[in-house]
Formats: sequence, structure tokens, C-alpha cells
Amino acid sequence: MQKLIVEKGTCNACGMCTVDCDLLQEDASGIVEVIAPGIVAAAVLEKVRNIVSLCPTNALRLQEEHVDQKKRLAELKKKMKEPLEWEMPSKWDYAFSADDKNDFESELPQPYASDEGEYKYSSDSKAYSAGKSAFRNEIYSQADALTQQIMALYQQRKLNAVVRYAEVPGNFKYDTHNRLIQKLKSFVNELEGCTGKKASLPSDFYTFRTKDTEFIEDIQDSPNDWLAARVKENLVSPSEFYDNIKTDSMEDYVKVSHWFGDDTYETREKYSFSLRRAVERFNRALARTVWKCGKYTSQNGGVELEKFCKAITEEWKSKIEHLLKQMEAMS
Repeated sequence: MQKLIVEKGTCNACGMCTVDCDLLQEDASGIVEVIAPGIVAAAVLEKVRNIVSLCPTNALRLQEEHVDQKKRLAELKKKMKEPLEWEMPSKWDYAFSADDKNDFESELPQPYASDEGEYKYSSDSKAYSAGKSAFRNEIYSQADALTQQIMALYQQRKLNAVVRYAEVPGNFKYDTHNRLIQKLKSFVNELEGCTGKKASLPSDFYTFRTKDTEFIEDIQDSPNDWLAARVKENLVSPSEFYDNIKTDSMEDYVKVSHWFGDDTYETREKYSFSLRRAVERFNRALARTVWKCGKYTSQNGGVELEKFCKAITEEWKSKIEHLLKQMEAMS
């Protein structure tokens, strides 16, 4: 029985050998490596010999391997039946942290209210009263929508980056797919190498369908009404921000008409209001309240990962059952 070996330090990462050989793969730097255990089935031995001979740096070689077939298959069967092991992401990788709160606060809008900055009020008290009304009706009333915006930012940047499937190295789900595919290839290579026969595999044998479960899709597609209600209960009242409403005045020349004689012009004070400081303080208070009420929503990430692992395990069991049947037929 022949075993394929890669001589360390000799591969030039040309990639030629991996084009048509299921026993080889490239690492992150393009260097070729053998998919363990590297046993070459008799059916593909000539093809592998040709691949070895074409290597421009002689990085590949075949080595005689003396194997007790019965013992090797028994060990393989035992390995295939072992439960899957998981290295789950830390919950802190997707938790809603205080630092996130500060980042999301900085991205909240700071809109101008109707008539803000307009010198149209005849007294300071009237400008202040108009400012309070504008703050209540145009700024504070947006608390629900802004809560959803903050949670959308959290889901997109923290939660999704860890718990949603993405074909990016380091993504837990993507790495899990690749890890299990390599385990399956290793099992198939060893089975074919030990028996000298080709395994009959369905076309999607090396494909895992589970990526994102219905759970994560549901929480992404629907607003978090429970959180919005909690925020509304805990957010301070509009009056807490009134001290931050500022007024200003300017002199204006006003034409005064008279019954008799020419019109005259008089200097009168006009007043305006500004909500800038009130909006800044409101955004800060809202972001803090959303964080306090919503930081436990990171539990959704743990639920999704558990559901993913459960579904992947079922797929894995189905593939292993197929391989065990193939082992019986081939040995």
C-alpha cells in the first residue's frame, strides 16, 4: 500500500498537483499538504504517480505503507463514530458592550427641528416653549425608531459577524463546514486506501446545507418590540432634557405704520431656540438605555450557534451512516 508524502520546505506553491488530486490541499499560504492519512487507493495509484513525477521541485513522493487492513478499518470505524467536538466562539465576541454603545451613539442622527434657529418669536419664553414642543414632538418621539437603529447596528457589526454564515476564514460556521469536509475527505481517503476500492458517494456528499437557521432569520426580519417597550419604560421623560434647550436673540428692524405721517422703523428683539445640546444629551441617554435593556439580547447569538451545531450534527450523522454502509460493502 502506498502513502503520499509532502517533503517539508520544498513546495513552491505552484498549485499544479492540487488540480486533480483529492489527496492534496493548499494551506492559507498556498503550500500543498496531504489530507490525512494520505493512503493512495489502487484505483488512482497511477494517476498519483504521474502527479508526483510532474512536481517541479520534487516535493511529493510515494512511500510504502504496511497496513493491517482489518485493524485499520476497525480504527477508522471507531473514529467515524466519535461525537463532534466544538470550539464555540466566546459570547464576548458578539456581546453588546459599553464600547459598542459609545460607537452607536456617535452614529445617531442629530436632526434640526422645524423652526429651529429661526428668529421669529417675540419673547424668550415663547421661543423656549416652542423649543420644548419641537423636542417632544420631533426628537423624543423618535425613540422607538432610534432604538431599532441601534439594535440594527449591533446585529450587523457584532452579532452577524460571529453567528451568521459568511465565506470568510475565521467565521465559525464557515470554518466548521471546512473542518468537517476535511474530516470526511480524510475518512474517504483512508477507506479507499485500505480497501483499494472507490467509494460510491452522492454528488453533494462534501456539502453542508445548514448555514443560518430560521431562528436568526426571524429575529433579523422583525423589529424588537419587546426591547422598544423596555426602553420606553426606562428612558427619562422629555422634561429631563429641557434644561439643554437654548435660546438666542437678535435685533430686528420692524416697520411701523401710522395713521398719520410717514412709516417709521423700530428696533425689536426677536428670539429663536436651539436643540443641539438637548439632542446630544438625548442620544447619549437613549444609547445608554438601549444598552442597559438590550445587552442581554446577545443571548440570541448563543441560541443560534446551538441550533446550528445541532442541525450540522444531524447532517454529519447522515453522511457517516452512508460511509459506514460503504465500509461494509467495500471490505
